[in-house]
Amino acid sequence: MGGHVHECQTCPGQREYGFNSCHHKSCPQCGRAATAEWVRREQSKLIPAPYFMVTFTLPSELRELFFSKDAKAAYDAFFLASAATLSQTLAVKKWLGADSSGFTMVLHTWNQKMLFHPHIHCIVPGAGLDEHGRYIVVKKDDYLMPADALKAVLKHHFGAQMKLLGLSCDPSVWHKKWGVNVQAFGTGENAIKYLGRYIMRSVIGDTRILAITDTQVTFRYIDRSDRANPRERIMTLSGIEFVRRYLRHVQPAKLRAVRYYGYHHPAAKAKRQRVQEGSRLGKASNDQGLNPNDEIKNEAQGTKNDLPKCPCCQQPMPRILRIIPGWKRRIETQPEQSRAPPIMEKVGLLS
Repeated sequence: MGGHVHECQTCPGQREYGFNSCHHKSCPQCGRAATAEWVRREQSKLIPAPYFMVTFTLPSELRELFFSKDAKAAYDAFFLASAATLSQTLAVKKWLGADSSGFTMVLHTWNQKMLFHPHIHCIVPGAGLDEHGRYIVVKKDDYLMPADALKAVLKHHFGAQMKLLGLSCDPSVWHKKWGVNVQAFGTGENAIKYLGRYIMRSVIGDTRILAITDTQVTFRYIDRSDRANPRERIMTLSGIEFVRRYLRHVQPAKLRAVRYYGYHHPAAKAKRQRVQEGSRLGKASNDQGLNPNDEIKNEAQGTKNDLPKCPCCQQPMPRILRIIPGWKRRIETQPEQSRAPPIMEKVGLLS
């Protein structure tokens, strides 16, 4: 993708190399900055209430839907069914009884072996507003609802979505128990950090790859078959199988893998502020003293045009060289040329 070189004008030999990003969510090199920004932003929205992680997993008989021409529609149906299941169950008075609830959903499609395993993680605060707009919170910090209360509802809503879209599947799937897990997550900070790994990252990073040959790839993974004693193991795949597993997790174009519902939605600031105010007061909240246009102020972030500073004199280091992208070098190189074009070219100094 190319890049650029910065050099200090007063300290000899002080250079810094910067390489351009492709910004594709399936790239193992890109996305670290975007992930850190998402984690910081979501943690700033946390309310002082117990948090839970609810995970929805589809039966294996439905996985072929995600590799058909209707793959995006199948993912959307999974999100809609999961959101409807959570909203409906959180509104039940014996669990939470929140007429207005909120949660964040993150799609995750792989396991440590790079196998296709589609599931949706949901960050759910155990608090909301009842039908009268009063703040309510779960009775126990470590209990939201039983997983069995969600399974039948998820099956119903996903079946309705499939019927609406005209999709079909193995009929035996409707006689199975669907995978739902509910886990307490304290204040929610660790849940956000955990899901941050999947926001702008791919199925495997370079740190897990141990060796590459002309025909094979060796990588390490965590074996969690024994939940009480997870162990690190090593797996070797043929290059073709490694690429096949990797590409199965490239999602359809324009699919939003992170979605916000209820008062977690960016457009529901006023309602979210009512919940936050109610959680601080510990009683019913109202609109007094609340400004729907209030924003959570964040520290100023550096822009992409900021020049790096010299580690010696702390002065900005102007750009002196541009690294030509590899694809451009290949296109510009003519077959009859006996030598490759220069990798770098000089550019005018930038102030």
